[in-house]
Order: sequence, then structure tokens, then C-alpha cells
Amino acid sequence: MAFAFISPLFRRRAGLCQLLASTAMGLAPVAASWVALPSVAQAQTAAASASFTIKDARPEAYSWFWDNADEGLFKGANLENRSFKWLQVPATPQHLGYSTGASYEALSYFGGALHKVVVTYLEPATQQSRVASDNFLGSKPYSFLAANVAIDGKPPFTVLVQYNAVGQGYGDSQFRIEATNAADTALAQAYVSHLGRTLRGLQSGVMDGLNERYFNAVLKTRGHYTIGKVDKNLNVTLTIVQEIRGITPEMLNWWWDHIGNTERYRLWQPIDHVTFEWTVPPNSPDLMYDIGAVQKVKEYVGKSAWTLSIAGADPHAAPLPPVAITDPGYFYARTNLTLLQSVLPSNSLVHQWKPNATGDGVVLTSTFVNTALALVLNPTFFNDLGSHALREFQMLPYFLPRLYRREQLGE
Repeated sequence: MAFAFISPLFRRRAGLCQLLASTAMGLAPVAASWVALPSVAQAQTAAASASFTIKDARPEAYSWFWDNADEGLFKGANLENRSFKWLQVPATPQHLGYSTGASYEALSYFGGALHKVVVTYLEPATQQSRVASDNFLGSKPYSFLAANVAIDGKPPFTVLVQYNAVGQGYGDSQFRIEATNAADTALAQAYVSHLGRTLRGLQSGVMDGLNERYFNAVLKTRGHYTIGKVDKNLNVTLTIVQEIRGITPEMLNWWWDHIGNTERYRLWQPIDHVTFEWTVPPNSPDLMYDIGAVQKVKEYVGKSAWTLSIAGADPHAAPLPPVAITDPGYFYARTNLTLLQSVLPSNSLVHQWKPNATGDGVVLTSTFVNTALALVLNPTFFNDLGSHALREFQMLPYFLPRLYRREQLGE
């Protein structure tokens, strides 16, 4: 949330031999255990299925992929894929999750033949009894893709892809693919196995795409930051202003006491954030941050990793906030590197927010005051921190509405 070695989630692309090996796995579905997602009803009988886990690739990367697929990613992931083109481009590609009605055509080799495959994304509500119910508390599904798949002009069948974060540090993605309503079960199974090989082959490319094409190319453009000069106390003030559409002030009020654990912290920023724990938990989690609650977080800022202690502070007691708090919503904290807490000067941060002009989001102003000695450890620290704040807070609309509506409003 405030500071952060380069992400271990990035991996080099698989070589040609690895791709050939995955292709040679043939039509058999991938054997793996499947942990049911919360609030999921019993699935209807599937004509074909596959379950597997993909290491070092977060679910958000696949939520980004559905609407941002292109021929480079598609063919690079699996040598069986020969071409890709959108027939109906996604309506909202610069968000995580899929757009109803988007459609693409691909030529792919599976089941011993080259096939023309047309995939059309379905209205999410058609799968409401089969997936986690909180998918419908946000603007787009977060844990599944539902599509009709027509092969070589034959009647389409339905494919449901579900996925969730698993593994140590929640850095892996667990998948289950099911095909239903298929007249030709052998062909459906061949396609499901082929799709699994493509998703596994995307592992590194999709994470790079999420980072560079979404976090850097899109989210970082939704705000700006300014870096002040070194003052007489050897401090530097960094100010970030951004509009965040898709959340309410109440949601942001609620979030500070309900971050909770590493699983949720990684929802907030799946590449930059690493671990979270309360060293002093909130006394009574509510719609205002708890003064005295202390978070211990590890996160990446640029190419450096930092472990921080972030303590909720009283804006009316010394040391006072570094800027006047004028907005109705705010969070004020003292932040320190845990290993250098008694060596470096204490740092501070203030987040304050108000409704935006159009009433569909908030305007967030963040003020960080950090010792200039941080530049000794990382010469680009303040630029990296400004970028980190944009990459982080612009992720809130992806997950915060559904958490708030389920846990605070009971929807």
C-alpha cells in the first residue's frame, strides 16, 4: 500500500520444446483436484471436463485475457492455434472480466484435425446456478467465463471456465472447464483439452500482458502525481490525485478495517502485493479505520521489495498529519520499514476522498511524506511509489463492490 524486489510472478515464456510437450498430451483431460468455489450450486452433467492448476499466474491475468486476447498471445500459448480474429470486439476491454456478446473465430488443430472454432461470450446470468453468487455483485464476472462454442459450423455447446487463486501466497490459478449440451462428446472433450493446453501455455505471457498492457498502459493513466523537493527535515512529499470510477465513498471507508489477510491483499494488487497480516487488529471493524490498528505488509514498489508497518494514526494528536484533511473520508497512518524502524525517520501517509462530479466514483488524493534517504536505497523511489499508488487504487472497482455488498450489506 505504501512501498515495495521485482515480482517473482514473472516467468520466462515456455520454449518450443515445452509447447510441443504440452501439445503431445493429447485429448485426455488434465488430472488435478478441484476445490469448489464458495456458493456454487451443483453443476449440471458435463459432456466433457478438465481440471488443472497453473503455477505463478494469478486469476486476474485470465480475467484480463478474455477481452484482450489477440493473435500473438493466442498462437504463442499453443502451437495448435493457427489464427485468431475478433468477429465482435468486446464492449469494455479495459476492465477485468468478459463482455457479453463478444465473439472470435480461431483456426486450431485438435482431435487429429484442423477446426474452425467460433466462440461467443454468454450473458453471465445464464450460469447463475453454477458459479459463485458474488460474481453478480460487481460490474463483471471475476471468476468465470461462459461461452457458446461452435466447431466447423456444427450446433454450439456451452463451455464454462471457472478459476480461483490457490497455492502458497495465492499466486497460482486453479481451473475447471466443463462443456455441456454437446451433441458430439468426443469433439467437445477434444476442444476442452485443447483449451486447457492454451490456458496453461499462456502462463507467462498473460502475466506480462496484465502488468504492461493493463496496469501500466491503462491504470497508470487514470491519475497523476507530483514530487516535491527535499525539505529542511530531509523529507519529500509525494501527492497523487486520481478518479476511481465504480466504487462509493462508503466502500473505501469500509476497506481499511477489512483488508484482513494475504488473500484479500493480493486482490488489491496481484503483482505488487505479497503478504499482509494484522500485528494489531482493529478493535471493532466498521466504516472508519481503527486508530492504533497496525498492518504488516510486504509489497513491491518498482524493483524493490519492502516490509512495512502501517499504523492507523489519530489526526488530532501529535504527530499531526502532513496536510490538512478536508475531504469527508480519510485514512491517516504512520509508515515504517520494519527492519529500520528505529534507524530511519518515521514516514506518514494520508488518503482522503470525496464523491466525484458524476456520482459514479470517488476522487482520491494521497499524500506520502517519506525521508529522502529512501533515494539512497532506490534512486527512482518516489516515481515508483506514485506509479504503485495508481496501479493499486485503480484495482478497487474490480473487487471492492462485491466484498462490500456481500459482507457489509448482506446482499
